[in-house]
Amino acid sequence: MRGALALVLAALLPSGSLALTSDELAGVWHVLVHYQDTKAGNPEAKRWEDRIWVFEKQGEQLRWIDYPIVVFEDDTGRFERAESGRFSRVLDYWEPNAGQQAQLDAGLAINSRGSRSKSLKGSDAKGWSSAGRGAGYQSARIITYEETWTIDGLPDAPRFERQDSMGSAGSEQFEGRTLYETTSVEAGGKVLRGKFDRDGSRTGTFRLARSGAVHSVGEGGGTSAAGKQLKRGEFIAMLAPGLEKLPGERSEAQWRAAVTGPNAKEERLALRAAFEEGLRTQVLSEEDVRSQHVLLSNLAVELERLFVEDKKSLADLRKLMREGELSVSGGQF
Repeated sequence: MRGALALVLAALLPSGSLALTSDELAGVWHVLVHYQDTKAGNPEAKRWEDRIWVFEKQGEQLRWIDYPIVVFEDDTGRFERAESGRFSRVLDYWEPNAGQQAQLDAGLAINSRGSRSKSLKGSDAKGWSSAGRGAGYQSARIITYEETWTIDGLPDAPRFERQDSMGSAGSEQFEGRTLYETTSVEAGGKVLRGKFDRDGSRTGTFRLARSGAVHSVGEGGGTSAAGKQLKRGEFIAMLAPGLEKLPGERSEAQWRAAVTGPNAKEERLALRAAFEEGLRTQVLSEEDVRSQHVLLSNLAVELERLFVEDKKSLADLRKLMREGELSVSGGQF
């Protein structure tokens, strides 16, 4: 009886024999998330997203690289062409088919757009964290955005957390959090499963699985919808999901009230910064931010004007972007 009980408890808890140290975490991982979004127009819809994480030990630091665009040769079950002619994610819980799994095992192509990285300091015992937050918001006219990435719970139940904050001395500080919390380590440490949570509105499960070495688009792959070269209109359309929910905890109605209140001028600057950061959360690498910063800035100004002066909703703005009805200069195409 005691033996049977021990087996049941062992099955319910993360296995210590399959625990991961930061050294063992080093390598390439494919992250697949299945979730639902309570703040979407159709909250019951099944949604998915995937990305590639690369971990590298660099001396006493742990480097974490995030690639949000994964390129498969076969996009079956992943993307579909909408009536507008553009590709969009299939609303269902995608799982790789045999061919896609074989490509995962061999190593995927990745698109550098949107890639970001942080160097984390710490230890397995105390946890790993990127640089702490700055000295605070010194001016009402300066809007700052910061991210902190952490990994703790090693070696038995790793937790991967990304926190972002935005604010100024003259406005409320907004924060967001994305958490991947491991509940089981399987396949000899090659698969991690657990709970996914983005700000309490996007919740579901995730699977983190070992992948073969990655190569960038143009180094031997990249014929899928996600890997193609984009024109200006397509690039703007691709940024539209960044307006689903702006950084911070304010609702659309709260933003509407703020930009028409007693501090309207400062709030409009804050809204403009929120728009720009929302755009940057999409597929933009650091190189893209540098080369497209004028376009991003001009687009944020136009979105803020349309929201405040033309009373356009976020849904209206996303539609304008997707349908190519925003004419904004700047950028390199």
